[in-house]
Amino acid sequence: MHPRIPLLAFAVGGGLIAACVPHPAPERVRAEAAAGEMARLPAGTYRLAWYSGPAHDIATYVGVSPFLLDATEVTVADYDACVKAGRCTAAGAEVRWQGLTASERAAWSPACNQDRADRADHPVNCVDWDQARAYCAWAGKRLPTEEEWEWAARNGADGTSYPWGNDPPAGQPCWDGASSEAAPAGRTGTCPVGSHPGDATRYGVTDLSGNVWEWTSSDAVVFTDSRGRGGTPVKVARGGSWADTVPLRVSRAGRILDLPWRRDARLGFRCASAP
Repeated sequence: MHPRIPLLAFAVGGGLIAACVPHPAPERVRAEAAAGEMARLPAGTYRLAWYSGPAHDIATYVGVSPFLLDATEVTVADYDACVKAGRCTAAGAEVRWQGLTASERAAWSPACNQDRADRADHPVNCVDWDQARAYCAWAGKRLPTEEEWEWAARNGADGTSYPWGNDPPAGQPCWDGASSEAAPAGRTGTCPVGSHPGDATRYGVTDLSGNVWEWTSSDAVVFTDSRGRGGTPVKVARGGSWADTVPLRVSRAGRILDLPWRRDARLGFRCASAP
């Protein structure tokens, strides 16, 4: 079992609202959508699971336009193709975050998937925000906003607590909770993408709960004063990971805020596009 390492911030509240201007999908993306490799999500309006404002007490309503979302997280093989094309830098061999200790580096770095052939169908991890953005651009896509991410994880207008519905997590996602199929031995790393079909949304998107947290394009600010002044700009990731044990963290409300240069064995991404 890995020790629990805190991220810069974990929140069900707080953050900034980001807007996304849709652009027509390129031919490659349309082909992936036709093949079922990307899911089509409808437009809608809903209340975010987290609250905004300096005191995290303001209910926030957002709208999303129709969009496409990768049905699975970006895999090691997918990312390696971008590296070989010269458009992406290699995934990290070691974890990296603010305040990292030598013991933490030693404990978590072995779970970095890098370009290992035996992990080709696992999600790429130990990539920072810029690397995730570069891959999506190479693929003719972009990172999803966190509003889009949550809309997908809540099954759109259905508003479910988890991608599969409202039942608490057990064997549906790749996670390390007491009711996971990995208990009691515990997980030591990621699962192949799509290997837990019980966690799929009704739109056919898998691994929005667990496996790896997912970078989004959205910004936030942490450590502001009571009036919202000052603070540190960060990026938002959503979704929970293979190492999480608390149901809230793998629910549609799970949200972490951290510096864009973080590389973590629990953190990866998927891409989105206009339809």
